[in-house]
Order: sequence, then structure tokens, then C-alpha cells
Amino acid sequence: MSLAGRFGFVIGALLIVAAAWAFNDRVFWIRWFSQPPGDTVLLNWQWYQPVDVIKDEPSMPLPIASDAERTISDDALAEAQAYAEEFDSLAFLVARNGVLELEYYGPGQDRTTIIDSQSMHKGLLGVVATVALDQGFIPSVDTPVANYIPAWAEDERSAITVGQLLEMASGLAQVEFGTSAFAPGQRLFFGDDLDGPVNGIPLALEPGTAFDFNHVNSQALHAVLTGTTGMSYAAFVREYLWDSIGAGFAQVRLDHEDGTARIFCCVQTRPMDWMRLGVMLANGGRMDDTQVISKEWVTRLMTGTALNPNFGFHVWLGSPYSGSRLVSEPQNRRAPVSAPFLADDVMYVEGRGGQRLYVVPSTGLVAYRAGRIDFAWDDAKIMNILLAGIQTSEATTGDPDND
Repeated sequence: MSLAGRFGFVIGALLIVAAAWAFNDRVFWIRWFSQPPGDTVLLNWQWYQPVDVIKDEPSMPLPIASDAERTISDDALAEAQAYAEEFDSLAFLVARNGVLELEYYGPGQDRTTIIDSQSMHKGLLGVVATVALDQGFIPSVDTPVANYIPAWAEDERSAITVGQLLEMASGLAQVEFGTSAFAPGQRLFFGDDLDGPVNGIPLALEPGTAFDFNHVNSQALHAVLTGTTGMSYAAFVREYLWDSIGAGFAQVRLDHEDGTARIFCCVQTRPMDWMRLGVMLANGGRMDDTQVISKEWVTRLMTGTALNPNFGFHVWLGSPYSGSRLVSEPQNRRAPVSAPFLADDVMYVEGRGGQRLYVVPSTGLVAYRAGRIDFAWDDAKIMNILLAGIQTSEATTGDPDND
């Protein structure tokens, strides 16, 4: 065989191997090439299959304050809305004591609009895990995760606890993320086997020694929740949280049919449903006449740790103020915080580039924003506008202890 013939044979063989490899990973590649570009991902939520529907009903709206009933000044509400519009927000809603004082939707959007949450799902996951702890499904925060992920029982990962996953202190290695389809982290977003990467992730640090924001911590909680409850993630959320707060449509993505839910990212629901979740948390775990979560566990959800006082159970805390918040101690990564919050108990659920749910229990204030992915979105600025606008003739916060 000539040199050219040999070269052609080798190239042909390589192409056959590559085609076979791509075919075996075809689900990933179909999803990779189907994903919506840029900011369109927030509204283009129907491209992904399969999904598991948590609930399929209209959202139950919160009551609306009349002009005379508003407890936040008109100037503050107008300034906050203008800031939201500046960032091309799809939705910006503000409530106090369970009553809407501002409800803004961007052009073409309304109450029926379904929006992808990005990493706001992590905050919801923190609430769901808190429900499971409160209900006794998870025995305690000290429960070993290896009880539900047997592969971890064989090495040092056996020391990782549920609390360390929730507080981002497990010591698990980071998965490399990047824009390339060949970055290992992309398999977490688009692959058809989520359990494999979670089972195989190595330990990088001694558990409980450092704060390190890590998608795998969140995804590993899936095995804990399904293992302790004997229910699918969607079914548990529906029965023990979503129905209790009167929320409407929501869905999660599965890695494959009847498979594992992607719980580190991307639940799709409506703005009003996030608001109902926030009202319940601001009200000490109570929604109307139902105590969804005990006040003690809501407090634990929103309590920081020695490793990161600005992080609770998958939720961020505004205080204490230091000019920044720790994202990863091993990587020496911090995110800027422009100013101290005007309330000491600001809690927020964070999604990529300014997707947010804010809860301030001391004032009964809840706010939600979704829109253009822009990391210049300023949490302290928007919340301080609203907090400064709370008028002195204010109603009770709705704290169940005051009812």
C-alpha cells in the first residue's frame, strides 16, 4: 500500500472511531447543538427533553395593594423599576407582608410568562432540603452522604455530610467548566448520565475545611433527597412544598427518561411562584394557615457558617458586610458587594447574571427579578432603594409570632 493509501486508511479509521464515539454520545451532542443562544435561554425553555413536571397549573397571584395600602414610597418603587428596566428585566415584582406593591413585566411578557431560573434552582434546592430535614426524611445535617451514594463509602468521601453539601464545604473537586463542548462540566448540563460524574468526583480537600461553591455539591443532593423520601425530586417538591405555598407550573430537566433531575440548575416556572416561595420564607415558613417549614429550620436555612458567614443552605446572606462575598476559598475567588444592606437579614437566591429572589423577614419585603444576563446587576443597590423607601407608618411584618 502506498504512503498516501496508508494515510487515507488511517484517516478513515479515525473518522469511523470518531463517528462511533459521537453516536454513543449522541444525546449530549443533540442537546449541545439545540441549546438556545445567549439570553434567549431565559424564555426559550421548551427546547430540552425529557423533563419532569412538578405541577401544571396556573400560578395563584398574590393580592395587590391599592395606592393607599402601599408601604413603600412611590418614588422608591419608581426608582427600583427604572433600575430593573435599565437591565432589560423580563419581570420585576415587589411585595410586602404578602401583598404586591409593584408588578412589572418587560415588553411582551406578563403573569403567564415562564422563565428559566438558571442557578436560582440551587436556592430552591436549599429550601427543598430544609423541608426534608424539617419533616425528618433526612435524619440530620450530620447524616453521611455515602448512605445514599454507595461509591463514596469506599474512600475519604465517606466523611462528607449532608450539611457540608448544603453549605458548599464538602471538599469535592471542581469540575472544569468552559465554553467548549469538550469541557467536562458541559456533561453536567447536557449529558444523559448525571449519576456517573457525581459518583466519580474525587475529593480535593478535607471535608468541612473550606467554602468552595461547586455545582456537584448541589447535584449530589439528588441522591440524598430521592433516597430518603423514596420519591422522585419533582414529586417531593410538589407534595411537600409547591402545593403548600399555592405555586403553579414548574418543571425540571432529567438526564434521561425516568432518570435523574438536574437540580443544580434551571427549573422553569413563573415569577409569581418565586414570589410565593419568598413570602413563605419571609413569614417564618408560614403560607396563609399552613406552616410549610418550622420557623427553626427557616432560621437555619438563613444562617451563615464559620467558613462563610454570607452563605446558608444554598442561599446568600447580605450580612455581615466586608465589601465582597466569598465564592471559593481554594481558588481565592470573591464577588464584589457595592455597599452594606440597609437591613441585617437580607437573604437572596442567586441565578446567573442577575436572576434573583430577595427575602427580608424583618420587614416582610420580597422581591424577584429576571432578565438580561448581566453581572453588573447590583444586589445592594436595588434592595437599598426598596428598604430606604419603606415608609414609617408600616404594617406588621407578618411574622407568625406576631399573628
